[in-house]
Amino acid sequence: MKKVFLKKDREKLWLSGHPWIYSGAVDKIEQNIIPGSIVEVFNHKNEFIGYGHYNKNSKIIVRMLEHDKNVSIDANWYNQKIKQAYELRMGLNIDSNAFRLIHSESDFLPGLIIDYFNGYVILQILTLGMERDKEFIIQALINNIPNLKGIYEKSEGDGRKLEGLPEKTQILWGEIPDTIEIFEGNANFIIDLKGQKTGFYSDQRENRILLGNLSKGKNFLDVCSYTGGFSVHAMSNGANSATLIDISEDALNVAKENLKKHINVEFIKGNIFDILRVLIKEGRKWDVVSLDPPKLAPNKRDLEKALKAYKDIILNGIKLTNNGGLLAIYSCSGAVSSSDLRMALAYAVKDAGVKATIVHQLHQSSCHPISVSVPETEYLKGFLVRIIY
Repeated sequence: MKKVFLKKDREKLWLSGHPWIYSGAVDKIEQNIIPGSIVEVFNHKNEFIGYGHYNKNSKIIVRMLEHDKNVSIDANWYNQKIKQAYELRMGLNIDSNAFRLIHSESDFLPGLIIDYFNGYVILQILTLGMERDKEFIIQALINNIPNLKGIYEKSEGDGRKLEGLPEKTQILWGEIPDTIEIFEGNANFIIDLKGQKTGFYSDQRENRILLGNLSKGKNFLDVCSYTGGFSVHAMSNGANSATLIDISEDALNVAKENLKKHINVEFIKGNIFDILRVLIKEGRKWDVVSLDPPKLAPNKRDLEKALKAYKDIILNGIKLTNNGGLLAIYSCSGAVSSSDLRMALAYAVKDAGVKATIVHQLHQSSCHPISVSVPETEYLKGFLVRIIY
């Protein structure tokens, strides 16, 4: 096995639990290492510190996997990791048959995302190392997921490009239907497994259930609705009406299917920055407003621009909220901290000339655990705010 040697004290991040070794931390590398292969990593004293996936083409040159020199990164290793992850989710008493099974670094499998949907799993591989170990992963899923019907790969996005990998969408095992039905609390959904990301955002499950419970007898506005998750919960809990806005016609078509048994549901296709202003000019208002924009800050360089956009969205959301109503704002941008989003909220409240009270701080669902040592695994944050004129 090939070896990588680090500069003095550059192992501290890994020894504290963070698995990323950046190229600048490396002192020397043995020749002819196959990209994506497992390497032994040593500190500047030539002491073994662990095994990891190596990729010379990535800024993160090694993604560490294991401390124990006596453990092999093989089929048994993956089997154990996926078994532990599945047992964790089963122990959380999740009120759904859809959840995240593997949350990358939080499940000690950096570069791997797996979502479970009612007997099917969607695999998203983001690193060359995980790509090379794909067969181990597939077999571990077959071994550990009861009544598994199919495994579908949907490996897309900028992360693969940074690793020098092409995008892939394919059936890996079993059969995959175009759509399947799942439940979440007392709400049911039809999801498109070949849709956005891995098909459904289970990270918002607990927030959807919360807003649904607060929407009985209310008029609900669902901004960036995707396939209607928040609106389905609102209407299932007795909301008077729901208005959904999304730029994707395909997403709205799935939302229409999810909400077909409900009346007083309106669908608006368009850019939210334009649509919200039109609705304000029309003098429309809602009792509960959910603002769930896409990732506006892919990295720290985009933070300032993103915060201006968040402030604009929140300000328009406030203007569309009835006096005493509730407004929820979320950010799924890892580069945006909770305090950043709260600052954007504060500026929007000031400019709107209203009073606001945070009644809930919102987070990613429990099936998206947060590694204590890897702050990047905490990406979804938000606030539920009462607006007073």
